[in-house]
Amino acid sequence: MFSRKASVVVTVLLVALVTIGLVASALPTFASSASALPMHAQLLKTSPEDGASVKTADAVTMTFSEDVNEEFLQVKVEGPGGDEADGAPTVDGSTVTQALPADLPAGEHEVTYRVVSVDGHPVSGSLTFTTTQEAASAAPTPSTSPTGSASASATPTGTASPSPSATDVAAGETSSGGAGWLLPVGLVVLLLLLVGGGVLLARGGRGRADGPSDPVA
Repeated sequence: MFSRKASVVVTVLLVALVTIGLVASALPTFASSASALPMHAQLLKTSPEDGASVKTADAVTMTFSEDVNEEFLQVKVEGPGGDEADGAPTVDGSTVTQALPADLPAGEHEVTYRVVSVDGHPVSGSLTFTTTQEAASAAPTPSTSPTGSASASATPTGTASPSPSATDVAAGETSSGGAGWLLPVGLVVLLLLLVGGGVLLARGGRGRADGPSDPVA
């Protein structure tokens, strides 16, 4: 009985050891096969990088871990000027490129994407970057100042024209004032002449009346 029990125990131990050995030898193979299974697409790098600060950018590129299906690609870029995507995004294998306008304003820009990998799994996310260079279209703003200066220079030309008429009016007032002053003077002189003439006539008449009376007396 004891020998039979001992043989059973030994048999069980041997089976357990063999099973453990088989499992241990199969683990590397299982791990390698698991690593060989297809993975979902993942974003590896971007240009500009997420959170980066650059002078300006003419495009945003995103590189994924596997090829991207162009039919289900969506990329949206928003910044200080609103929607900043210039046309539709393009795909070159695992790289997605979204063009940006040439007059990209300075500020923060957010890129939102949604792609579908070759295994049909959708991947979405977002990134941001900041530009510091002002848009080239904002440079012609000082050109408005010459227009203002031209209009300002034109204004004195228009206002200078009334000056001769003002001089003429002043001259007219002066001449009319002189004529008004001469009229009273002339009347006074005429009145003096009339009074003087009357006095002379009165003296002459008195002399004639006194002349004949002297001989009689």
